[in-house]
Amino acid sequence: MSQGTLVLHRGARPVSPEELADVKPPPREGRWDPLAHAAVLSRVKLTLGEAGLVVRREQLALSKENNRFFGVLDLESELAHGVSLSVGVRNSTDKSFPIGFCAGSRVFCCDNLAFNAELLFRRRHTRFGEQRFAADIAAAMPKLGQFRELEARRIEAMGRTEVSDVAAESLVLRAFERGIVPAPLLLDVIRAWRDPAHDEFRPRTLWSWVNAVTTALAPKAKANPQAYAVTTMRLNALVAPALPAIAV
Repeated sequence: MSQGTLVLHRGARPVSPEELADVKPPPREGRWDPLAHAAVLSRVKLTLGEAGLVVRREQLALSKENNRFFGVLDLESELAHGVSLSVGVRNSTDKSFPIGFCAGSRVFCCDNLAFNAELLFRRRHTRFGEQRFAADIAAAMPKLGQFRELEARRIEAMGRTEVSDVAAESLVLRAFERGIVPAPLLLDVIRAWRDPAHDEFRPRTLWSWVNAVTTALAPKAKANPQAYAVTTMRLNALVAPALPAIAV
């Protein structure tokens, strides 16, 4: 299984939990009361543990002079063979975006990651932001269980949905039109579809097509994980109409 790094360049860097703990937030300013990145991560991990969910791997990243944090926690929970449940958490201390939490899937063989907007919330940095964020995370845990079941069915349905080369190329064009796949990566997507690097994606299915796209988008995940999370949410929205109603 690949052990890819979350962030490598463009000013962003991978960090350890200890390094994250060393980053202190700026002082409170009016109603704006930023939380430390480590406090956000700690609250997420604590609540996951209380819900019986085990973190098998975590990848943490900082950018913009340590003001922006994004982390991915891969859980022991398996969605399908070779696919685990993952959650993403973000925080900023420069007023660029609120605290956020989302869920998605990690494919073991190629380390591909894709988020889904089915479970997503944001919480502004305010005086009582930490308490409210803790409440949001706690309230999300039952939904995370429902999300896990739904995502497992969705992945299974994608694996059953056959896709012809013509249909695959049409989907690539739609992904380009919606800004999911930029022009320089179009050939990379087509190559990943026509000649998959992993046997798991040789069947001509929607699941293989999605992984062809996420394989081509891998550099974006390393360069800007926050933007990548949004992109993969849009990717899942693009393929949703092709799935049976029971799976979405």
